[in-house]
Amino acid sequence: MILRPSSWMFSLLAALVLSSVFHTSLLAAENSSATESVATNQGKDELPFDQIPDPFVEKTPRNESAENRLRLTTLLTKARLQDHRGDVAGALETYQRAYRLSPGSATILQEIVRLGFLLQRNEIASRYAILLAENQMTMTTDALQRVAQYCLEDGQTERAIQLYERALALLKKEGAHTQALGIHFRLLSIYQSHDEPKMAARHASEVAKMISEPDKFELDGVVEQFTSGGLRSTFEKLGDVYLEADQPDNAVKMFAKAEEISPSPEMHLIHEAKVLAARKDWNAAQVKLDKYLAADHRVAGQEPYLLLLQVRKHLADSPEAAQQEVLERLRKLHDSSSDYAPLAYFLAQLYAEQNDWDNVIAMSAPLIEDETDADALNLLCQAYIAKSDWPALVSLLATSLDGNYNLDTISQPLEKLIADDKQWDSLTAHLKSLTPAHRPLNERIGVSRLYQLASQGDTAWTWAESAFPDLDNQEEARFLMQFGLQAFRDEQEAVAEQAFRSAIKLGLPKSQTSLFYFYLATTLEMQDKTSDALRTAKRAALLDEESALLRSRIPWTLYHAGRTEEAVKEYQTLLDKFADDYENQQTRQVIRDAKRLLSAIAGQKDDLPQATEWLEQVLDEFPDDTGAMNDLGYLWIDHEENLGRGFSMIQKAVTNEPDNYAYLDSLGWAHFRLGQYEEAVATLEHAAKLADGKDGTVLDHLGDAYLALGQKEKALASWKQATHVLQDEDDAKILSQVESKLKTNT
Repeated sequence: MILRPSSWMFSLLAALVLSSVFHTSLLAAENSSATESVATNQGKDELPFDQIPDPFVEKTPRNESAENRLRLTTLLTKARLQDHRGDVAGALETYQRAYRLSPGSATILQEIVRLGFLLQRNEIASRYAILLAENQMTMTTDALQRVAQYCLEDGQTERAIQLYERALALLKKEGAHTQALGIHFRLLSIYQSHDEPKMAARHASEVAKMISEPDKFELDGVVEQFTSGGLRSTFEKLGDVYLEADQPDNAVKMFAKAEEISPSPEMHLIHEAKVLAARKDWNAAQVKLDKYLAADHRVAGQEPYLLLLQVRKHLADSPEAAQQEVLERLRKLHDSSSDYAPLAYFLAQLYAEQNDWDNVIAMSAPLIEDETDADALNLLCQAYIAKSDWPALVSLLATSLDGNYNLDTISQPLEKLIADDKQWDSLTAHLKSLTPAHRPLNERIGVSRLYQLASQGDTAWTWAESAFPDLDNQEEARFLMQFGLQAFRDEQEAVAEQAFRSAIKLGLPKSQTSLFYFYLATTLEMQDKTSDALRTAKRAALLDEESALLRSRIPWTLYHAGRTEEAVKEYQTLLDKFADDYENQQTRQVIRDAKRLLSAIAGQKDDLPQATEWLEQVLDEFPDDTGAMNDLGYLWIDHEENLGRGFSMIQKAVTNEPDNYAYLDSLGWAHFRLGQYEEAVATLEHAAKLADGKDGTVLDHLGDAYLALGQKEKALASWKQATHVLQDEDDAKILSQVESKLKTNT
């Protein structure tokens, strides 16, 4: 789930941005007003009719660049007038449209951010604030940090990194050491989590320097705020960062600092062993590990055991011999401290690698007695399957259920079991011998979910029904939701329908019942039960008339059923009711999807102006919507309009998702329209490969590109392949066009 910034962030971000742009905007408005005044008061004498100039006729038609400049000027003039007259919403929309004609314009972005926050369309303002931060080099450090934080919470890590780095450079110039330290810690963590050890080490060096000399950096009294777990723990973490970056000398210094602060002889032995292993001094590392294991081996979790195995693999005759040596040595330790879970789990893993399933069970079973451990459950599942111990496995299913009645923790070994026909037949024979009503509740649910993993929906439903009498309404509803959605994902719509109908009969609050109606409508339509689906979708909408999501199921059902004209009317009704609700982000997503679909419908009707307008509106609100960029760029390219802008949009879409064959198809077609046939062939061949030759449009485009290069045989082969695919896709229009090309060129 994408995290959204809290209200305090919006208000602070708004204040920061508004303060930097309000003065500029005010001057612009005043200048606009003055210009209007001059234009109004001059030339009051009427112009004689015989002096009216002839209409201007261009000798040379404007090119795309000139047209864009003219349109940009027109939009900016209109936006300033709207703003001056108090039409803030209109001005915002006009500036948004102007921005795409001048990407990167800090002036336009300032106006969009200012107006967005004034209208309390905070999400929109924040999206454009990111663009402003990236294009305006004079933004304050506070604003940069707030925008970076928004990017991080929104999952835009790369953008967050760039903004944090910029803020950091400014803070260093300002001597704001406390804030700089905080950003160093943040970037260190980000780079570590994204497996960039060299960059993490760079920030580790800055952190180490600052917390080692707090007086020098005016950090007295604040270092503790940044060193969660204490200074010793922080220096240990910095040492590990250096080891990940293959900088053992720096790691030694950090571990030494940790010891100075709070001595821990056992941990120091592990640190020394890690450094020696990083330097490939295996014998010396072995000596340190021996001392640790002879002292207290319970202070560093599994890390020493993993390190011991690594060292022995470099010193023993073979990896197998090393593993056996470690196994025997650690088993002796376990016998004297059997309650130490990290050691038991490590041994269980080693036994699993040797297929010693009895010992896997002996090591793992105690780990789940007090509380479930995902790794131990996984190992036990593998062991019970290997031993065909079906009663134990059924019991484990019950133990492994999570809060949503899922078996995710053991799904991998279960999927391998299901794929093994012999073992699966053996297990199902055992399950058939069981009477569901006589089994514990969680076993019934666990077996039901297991059958769902095997895509045996009817049997899964039988076991699920046996559980309902022992569940209260809320628990039954939660189980039915998960069960129904899984059945739907498995394309077992009839089973999903049973689940959703059962949930509706529970008499739940409207908010829950409406959602089950929503999913039921979807399931019914996927079974071509359109009349029932529509009735169900309308019931869902009536239960919560303020939900755009529920209301959207009505036009979607009509569209899926091929009743396009009715769908358009219903989508328009949806937009009329909810288009101005900018507070609910779920509603904004529904509106975006509706406009995307309306664009597709208009495109099918060859209504280019309407198709492009819907996509323009999507990009007004979501300027980084990659799909809308691709679709709009493709529409323009395919109709040979705005070739430059269309090409740029498609390029950006491909940059964002380089393995999306649909976007590559658009790019290849753009190259073709621009007469760049070699580039078109190379790009379209790549798209066809990614599509595995199963997209008729890509193959059609590739045929056209081959023909343009004089490669007629390849063109014919590509078109022939396209006809087979298009017949399966049931796309009569494109199929007819391809068949015509084959006939013409054969």
